[in-house]
Amino acid sequence: MESPGKWVAWLEEFGKEHTNLVGSKNANLGEMVRMAVPVPSGFAVTTEAYTQFVEQTGAGEEIKQCMSEFLHEGATLNDYKEMSRRATEITLSKAIPAEIKDAICRTYFELGRKYDMDEVPVAVRSSGVAEDLPTASFAGQYDSYLYVKGDAALLENVKKCWASFFTDRSILYRVKNSLPVLAGSISVGVQKMIDARSAGVGFTVHPGTGDDTKIILEGNWGTGESVVQGITIPDQFIIDKDTLTLKKKVVNCKLRQIVQCKGGTEEQDVPEDKRSVPCLSDDEALKIAGFAKSLEKSYGVPLDIEWAIEKSLSFPRNVFLVQARPITKVAEKKDAIDRILDMMR
Repeated sequence: MESPGKWVAWLEEFGKEHTNLVGSKNANLGEMVRMAVPVPSGFAVTTEAYTQFVEQTGAGEEIKQCMSEFLHEGATLNDYKEMSRRATEITLSKAIPAEIKDAICRTYFELGRKYDMDEVPVAVRSSGVAEDLPTASFAGQYDSYLYVKGDAALLENVKKCWASFFTDRSILYRVKNSLPVLAGSISVGVQKMIDARSAGVGFTVHPGTGDDTKIILEGNWGTGESVVQGITIPDQFIIDKDTLTLKKKVVNCKLRQIVQCKGGTEEQDVPEDKRSVPCLSDDEALKIAGFAKSLEKSYGVPLDIEWAIEKSLSFPRNVFLVQARPITKVAEKKDAIDRILDMMR
């Protein structure tokens, strides 16, 4: 396998050993490609590209000066918000260096050729490098953008992802965990957008009870953002991890969904005839669970995953995983009596 590129690298070029170059999220995607788990085709804009950007444009020094004005022992939430606003403004005001811009646009063009599309719609997601702290979880700290089309929109959203390295949430998270505010780096993942019929999340251990004998899937119609954001009560599928058999299926009345539209996504009502229909077939649920089980065995730790079902394809080609990451905190495994006692305390 060739070494990953300096500014950009295809998913199949890297794995979990390249976290410092492509961030945790992208490294996990590359690892899934190695394991023949179906993920949408795409590439990473490397941390080296981000470093070159902040150094060549002077953004890094300007942000450092900005931080020095506000970061002190008595810093308030308003201080963190102002730090974030200024750092974002600085980042977005700078032009991406020509060699990086050309590499991104050229690779985006090649991605489009794979699908015979001039401007293939992509998801653009931040992929942070956790600052050498095994217990640190930066999930949700950085930004993602969906249904991005065209060179100009892609480049602008790459910069937005770079700017999300300095959201008030991520700055405050570093401070609370005694991490240097300016340390670390960020990569950006660019992947062909799945036209999701349904999507959701999954866990190879029950996050609430610690039960590691089951795989839990939760999903809704449309994109997975509705599940992550909690705008509806998702369907739930409980699969025995050892036998990969469906043990329980809870089909809820799903009232709202987030769907793709031109220029992004929007929240809509779920059509009445689909509200009480399961968003996954049993075969699809078991296929997802099988991938999750294999990934957990490879990583050696419990995982949470994100999955999507492509509406234009038939089973089993319609099943994709779009993320997998270690669960950093798992509840202590308890039996039913212990959980009842907990509720009575």
